[in-house]
Amino acid sequence: MATLIDAAEFTSNEVYQIQATDPVEGAASGASFSGTGISNQPHQQLANRTTFLKQRQDVNISNIGVLQAFQALFTGLMAQNGYLKIPVADINKGLIQYIIQWGFTDWGGAGESEGLYGPYSFPITFPNACQIFMPVTLTPEGPGHDAAGDDVVMVSASYIPTASQFWVWNNQILDAPNHTRGFYWLAIGF
Repeated sequence: MATLIDAAEFTSNEVYQIQATDPVEGAASGASFSGTGISNQPHQQLANRTTFLKQRQDVNISNIGVLQAFQALFTGLMAQNGYLKIPVADINKGLIQYIIQWGFTDWGGAGESEGLYGPYSFPITFPNACQIFMPVTLTPEGPGHDAAGDDVVMVSASYIPTASQFWVWNNQILDAPNHTRGFYWLAIGF
């Protein structure tokens, strides 16, 4: 029994309808429709279309799997000390996750004198490195103290010994017990 050999092609509105006046003609040397014969023409066209659609479906299934894996790389924690992981096709490093972390660091009583404080922990460890660390805003003094913001404070990430901790330098002019309670920070790495 001979079978039709399908080729992946889609031809819209072109499945031949056998006419009442068409002679029955099967596949043969010299038969119409490239030797397939007029009676096999609609079957061939439908077989080609089915193969074309099946190939497209296989590609779509593969792409959906890739998108689901990519979506799973987005994770985070929305909290006072939180993070967001964003998958990125980095030009130099390939597929990596950028990590943005934020938080609040409380001096814990150490704000009454200047100096190096820490280590403080990030919410999660940067797998590779912390690229940027910066203070965002200082908090006002505690209730019952002088006007908020009358202290001069410089906070800097002077030392990041690991990808999980940071130290800060508090250069605060003292008018104890009036001092900022801490600061909000932002860190970016991968």
